Amino acid sequence: MDLETSIDISTSLRSQNYFFVSLAFFWAYDCFLTLDQEVFLIHGPTWKKGRILYVMARYLPAFVLSIHLYMNYLPNENFMTCKTLHSMWYCASAFCVAGAEGIFVLRTYALWGNKKSILGLMLSTILCLAIADVIMTITISSRLELQLSDMGGGCYSLAYNKMAAYPWTLLVIFEFEIIVLTMIRVYWAYRERGCLLLDILVQHNIFYFATGLALSVINIVTIEWLPFTSSDMFGTFQIVMHTIVVTRMHLQFCSTSPVCDSSESGTTSFSQLTHIELQTCSHSHA
Repeated sequence: MDLETSIDISTSLRSQNYFFVSLAFFWAYDCFLTLDQEVFLIHGPTWKKGRILYVMARYLPAFVLSIHLYMNYLPNENFMTCKTLHSMWYCASAFCVAGAEGIFVLRTYALWGNKKSILGLMLSTILCLAIADVIMTITISSRLELQLSDMGGGCYSLAYNKMAAYPWTLLVIFEFEIIVLTMIRVYWAYRERGCLLLDILVQHNIFYFATGLALSVINIVTIEWLPFTSSDMFGTFQIVMHTIVVTRMHLQFCSTSPVCDSSESGTTSFSQLTHIELQTCSHSHA
């Protein structure tokens, strides 16, 4: 490797470090802003699905950021190799995404009044996409060539593999399905009850869903157009921001829902959607 390439890689890794530190402070600041709500949500005699998924989505991004920072500062591969760290990063990222998408599933399940058919549809999609994701990840990992920088350490790759965008594409497919199910439910509420459509969209957090989808699409574009060293940085950014969006949605849902835990466990027969629909209708007819 020539000197100019080494300098470019070292500069890129240093810029990433600034970016990740800023992102870590932003994540910590967001946690501080919602600390009182989180304590109220997490504290309880029993842990149900919603709480477990929330903790996964909320706190695992710190581990993802730590791994990526360590990859950029790795001085040698005597104790830990770049490939091992990248595998750890991917596993932690997968758990973050699983927690976030699990909250989306619970939310959509509640919007549809806990219909088993809707839950079955979403779980079937998750199973198919998870199998495809494992196959793609194994293929991508076998082709990934990570090296250690000669100037100050840090892991990098000069290889370009378009397959890196495929797992994120699977995530976009699932998020698109979630948005379609949500829009169908909201449209039915609008047609049946004559409520203001915009109010329903806002109340039902459709913009949270759309933001998560937009982040995934942007991440795919960066992978397609930027080299691995930079595109991988946007992967971590998307995971952190995606989990922040989802956990914010969940906190808002639980703060306005007196039956948050029961709806998560599937024991209530009415979703929070119906409750908000009635409120919206009453305000629009007043």
